[in-house]
Amino acid sequence: MCIALGSALQHQAATTTGGYRGLLGLLWRLARSRRWMIGLAVLAAGALLHAAALRGGAVAVVEAVMVTNLALALPARTLLDRVRPSARLVMTAVVLAGGIAVFVAAARPGTGQPEADARAAAEVIAAGAAIALVCWVAAGRVRSGRIAALALGLAAGTLYGLAGGVLKAVVHDLLHGPAAVITHWPLWTLAVLGTWAFILHQRAYARAPLQASLPALSAANPLAGLAFGTLAFRESPAHGPLAVLGEVAGMAVIIVSVTLLGRLSRPGRALPGSP
Repeated sequence: MCIALGSALQHQAATTTGGYRGLLGLLWRLARSRRWMIGLAVLAAGALLHAAALRGGAVAVVEAVMVTNLALALPARTLLDRVRPSARLVMTAVVLAGGIAVFVAAARPGTGQPEADARAAAEVIAAGAAIALVCWVAAGRVRSGRIAALALGLAAGTLYGLAGGVLKAVVHDLLHGPAAVITHWPLWTLAVLGTWAFILHQRAYARAPLQASLPALSAANPLAGLAFGTLAFRESPAHGPLAVLGEVAGMAVIIVSVTLLGRLSRPGRALPGSP
């Protein structure tokens, strides 16, 4: 809920930052926005809750649950604009939440090993970074703001999913004291991935409406987290026939719901008292 509300607040602020020059200009304008800073504080609270969830939960499960950001952020964005969310948007968000519940209940991945395999983690991070880089470059070469936002959302979602896995490794190091955190690779890797994802996320907000980037971001996040958890932490999802059927069905519902949410515009009736 914190991340969804923070995303909606920051997107509303970012859509009013026209006329900036370059990345630094965008960040400077955003930092001067009270609404954007409130969104940043709410996101920070969400990050702390995210870390607490990763301490005892599998990366695949936690990152899958993070997709609910999409189900909550789009209605929240419309309410911030004092516009009543359409019935179709609300129903699709409910279906998305149901798909996530089915997928998580069917997968039931174990927590795996407590410490990440550094070599496997490096391989997954390298692959994800390559995908993010390609999307970033592609976004800079297209004229359509929606396509650019889609590519940036895909890049940011991939990096956020990887960052979620690395965050679990940071939490593990924290149990061994501050010295272990500072001298080990996860903290610095998290700083790079998190900063890169955050920048791409803000650029996506500035290029097009929230619906253009958030579906791709929300779909890429759990998939990248699943890959990291499986390879780096040896998390093994359930693989019986019924479990696989539930996982496929849940993921299918998630993909269809995310696609529909991405296509929905922001129609609806203005709330009483809105301008």
